[in-house]
Amino acid sequence: MKTILAAAVAALLVGCATNAKFQTKMEGFVGQPEAVVVGTYGPPQSSYQLTDGSKVLQYTRRSQMVMPGATTTTPVTTTTNGNVTLNQGLRQTTGTYSQTSTTNVEQQAAPTVVHLGCTVNFTIDKAGVVRAWSAQGNRCVAD
Repeated sequence: MKTILAAAVAALLVGCATNAKFQTKMEGFVGQPEAVVVGTYGPPQSSYQLTDGSKVLQYTRRSQMVMPGATTTTPVTTTTNGNVTLNQGLRQTTGTYSQTSTTNVEQQAAPTVVHLGCTVNFTIDKAGVVRAWSAQGNRCVAD
């Protein structure tokens, strides 16, 4: 659970750090010709023709981040019981014993893979001008 929380916090911090720059960068495309978007990002992964004659260009970026598993220690207590015989010359004594010891055992949790991605859609009007954009994902940040 701690590992998942750490991964979520790390992903959130990475996203917040450059989200404002991303918003500003995307707003800069509004009013520009379609060629500016294509010149910046290359051909879109997908495009869709809308019924009003406009179209949507879609760009998707995916990656992943591996968060190492946390190391924890767990105390493990062992109790040993037994019998003992002591030879003291001509005399022999028998008895029992009980011994307890505690050792800390390290455990390594499995790493967590955090999938990151962003899909950006640019709406292009009939004249070939960017009129709007939208983005969805947990990694929509400026490069």
